Amino acid sequence: MTVAEVRGSVSAGFHAVTDAFGANFARGAETGAAVSVYRHGEPVVQLHAGATDDGSAVTQATRSVVFSVSKGITTICVLMAAEQGLLSLDSPVAEYWPEFAANGKDTVTLRQMLAHQAGLVAPEHPMTMQQLQEWFPVTDALAAQKPMWEPGTAHAYHAITFGWLAGEALRRATGHRPAEWLQHHIAEPLGIHPSFGIDPSDADFSYQNVPPPSSTPDRPAATTADLEAVAMQNRIMGMHGAFDGAHLFDSANRSDFLAAELPAANLVATADELARVYAATVGGRNGVELLQPATVQDALRVQSSGPPFVGADWGLRWGTGFMIDSPTRRMAGPGSFGHDGAGGQLAFAHAGTGLSFAYVTNRPGDDADSRAESLCEALRSCL
Repeated sequence: MTVAEVRGSVSAGFHAVTDAFGANFARGAETGAAVSVYRHGEPVVQLHAGATDDGSAVTQATRSVVFSVSKGITTICVLMAAEQGLLSLDSPVAEYWPEFAANGKDTVTLRQMLAHQAGLVAPEHPMTMQQLQEWFPVTDALAAQKPMWEPGTAHAYHAITFGWLAGEALRRATGHRPAEWLQHHIAEPLGIHPSFGIDPSDADFSYQNVPPPSSTPDRPAATTADLEAVAMQNRIMGMHGAFDGAHLFDSANRSDFLAAELPAANLVATADELARVYAATVGGRNGVELLQPATVQDALRVQSSGPPFVGADWGLRWGTGFMIDSPTRRMAGPGSFGHDGAGGQLAFAHAGTGLSFAYVTNRPGDDADSRAESLCEALRSCL
């Protein structure tokens, strides 16, 4: 059992979140983490506990890679551009990115792309980290590629490619890649410092505290289908060899991974920064309103659900870019929108209650990880 001093502040009526946060440490599931909740633009929960890999105490300023939580922030960037009339969600991507029309993708809409329906879950040919850092080799390859299925007829999680697909559409329509849009249209107005990638020497950055591999019981020999599924998953998660997708948390500690702009996978942020961003999508934060209510309601409409074309069915649902509430990821209930991230992290907002929530940890969990859900369950009990 780990005894950790939980520090921070909690408003009256939200102490159940404190109890759940402390319980995650008590049962040994945490080494360092933070959770932040805003309601109607004001903080009601700001908690942190534990330590980083070098033994430094986790604080409100501790930044971590939040993996696919990145997709929610990239989605906000794209939806902001749509609100400004710079692009249309239901127009073909090829209107902004003509090369994308190759190999039967001429009718794929931006909304379908954001809903993981484009059929481009991984690069067809091997890639390098140098190519990922240069951006255009990836976007050129995806534009030329034949989709795995007829776009719009099925979905599968575009775990890493989502960032280049949505990001290049944004760049073609606005002149700004996600990192630039995030900096100028979100971070600066809100007075925060999230970024896609980071200089590893940043003193407030917390490396992923990767636990040793656990022993597993003997299993029957893998079938050819099992091996093919594993190979496809590694190709998806590692961008076909650019990095080790089977050991993502180790990869996230590498300087080359951190040096790239991966708008689906390597946002570096604090829990409080994420909660502030989402607070500004549901009524505003300090006069900054990132999304209008009509945009949020439109994005909440279910676009993709049920068994995917490839990969496991985790029971998740997507609207336009965002994860929305599901039995697997309830968040604050119906009306929630956001995204989770590998290792158990989560950030979202709930329009009806004006809530925003973010949880960041440096101790990766497994597929059965319940830390974020235990915090959400506590939060729901407070409403």
